[in-house]
Amino acid sequence: MAVTLLDTLVCATSAVLFIGIYFRRSAKSVASPPYPPGPPGLPLLGNAFDIPHHSAWLDYKQWSRTYSSDVIHLSIVGTNVIVLNSLKSAIDLFDRRSTLYNDRPYMTMLNDLIGWGWAMSFVPYGDRWRDMRRASHQQLSIDASKAHRDTQQKSARELLRRLLHNPEGFMEHLRHMAGRTIMRTAYGIDILPNEDPYIEIAEKSLQALSAATNAGAYLVDNIPFLKHIPEWFPGAHFQTEARIWRPTVFEMLHKPFNYVKSGMVEGQVHQSAATFLLDGMVKNSRDPEYMESVVRDTLGSMYAGGADTTVSALGSFFLAMILYPEIQKKARQELDSLLSCDRLPEFSDRGSLPYIDAIVNESLRWHPVVPLDIPHRLTADDIYEGYFMPAGSVIVANSWAILHDEEAYSEPYKFDPDRYFKDGVWDPSVRDPSVAAFGFGRRICPGRFMAKDSMWIAIASILYCFEIAPTVGEDGKAILPKEEYAAGLVSYPLPFKCIIKPRSNSHTTLISDTLHEEQ
Repeated sequence: MAVTLLDTLVCATSAVLFIGIYFRRSAKSVASPPYPPGPPGLPLLGNAFDIPHHSAWLDYKQWSRTYSSDVIHLSIVGTNVIVLNSLKSAIDLFDRRSTLYNDRPYMTMLNDLIGWGWAMSFVPYGDRWRDMRRASHQQLSIDASKAHRDTQQKSARELLRRLLHNPEGFMEHLRHMAGRTIMRTAYGIDILPNEDPYIEIAEKSLQALSAATNAGAYLVDNIPFLKHIPEWFPGAHFQTEARIWRPTVFEMLHKPFNYVKSGMVEGQVHQSAATFLLDGMVKNSRDPEYMESVVRDTLGSMYAGGADTTVSALGSFFLAMILYPEIQKKARQELDSLLSCDRLPEFSDRGSLPYIDAIVNESLRWHPVVPLDIPHRLTADDIYEGYFMPAGSVIVANSWAILHDEEAYSEPYKFDPDRYFKDGVWDPSVRDPSVAAFGFGRRICPGRFMAKDSMWIAIASILYCFEIAPTVGEDGKAILPKEEYAAGLVSYPLPFKCIIKPRSNSHTTLISDTLHEEQ
């Protein structure tokens, strides 16, 4: 949501109360190193009107060129915002100086007004975050995540059935697959075939999350005092939005968790991450009430992450298959050389299907799920590359720019899985997109291994069984969709049409027979 004139008027009305604070926060010694370069701002408001509200990652990358610096500085009503446009700067700060850069900025709209403060991605760095990280590691580490592959494989095969019967609804089917996987994994809950309430809760909650994390969208994040103004006050539209969103976010956190707790009492619940953590971490804790809240919030974070990111990445995969049909042909050659139409792909085939891994990598790189990493917060003054980084600064890594670095990826705007090979063999010198696609430092996404597993089995299964093609106009020519994406924390391709059809009658039979055998 863009900053409106009414927002500015509210800001100006409140500014008198904050002028002293502003100048104390902005002032620094004349002898101190300079801030990183960036666009000049206005008095008091700084760069409030310079913040892009759509595809900001493109503007930030361009500013790097304009100011000849990978590190860019902005000021928004006294808050210093520093954007990192290179992998080097992100690793230097988030990995090598992680003790200074692990914290999160407090976003008033997100935390106080909407109620997303429980999510692991936004919890301040400290003991509670460490406890949540420990809980998530028990279920999502590279080894622990392998235990979820049976659920992922079944979800991918259910996706095939749904594509067979209703190919036009492929994005809805992707949401169902992701929701089915995470609800079964996290809570042991089997979702409904259609209009599942848990999926609907997640979608509404994540819409609120996306809006509230759009940098510069809400002045209340820079002037927290505004959270006290009533909903009827001019410019207080954010209060109306928060009132609408807050109950759904609350329901997302509590509804599935309470279902599991009740089921455990009654002895009618499937084994899941929830039962494992409740039986382990909570029962063995010196403070069960506190640890139960940690487990609840960790599971809610899994629910949020698993219900969203995989859908975005697989949406990009479908778009790429339409625009680059030659990739489908090459992938099928690899699949057909291994499988004989007597079974579907399995995780045990992964070592024999490197091109599918390359497509997974390229789906994450080409249009990253989170183009701008969730902001970090600097907890003490720092100096980097001769630039002054003041305590309290909001530090944002431009993941999109890192994944479109021309020095790391030739023709970075092209979807090209072959970039990961040299002379037909996997080339380890090519930068793995995972270095930026899942965040940085200790704040890296704990579910990254499970996410890549879900993508791999889905992509392998889809390409083995289906052909994906553009729709055709009345003139007989292909109608190619545009590479257009919605703005927000998680970037989705805008709706597009395509033709999805089985490769043969044998593949149709294989899908039906496999699902029948597994039931």
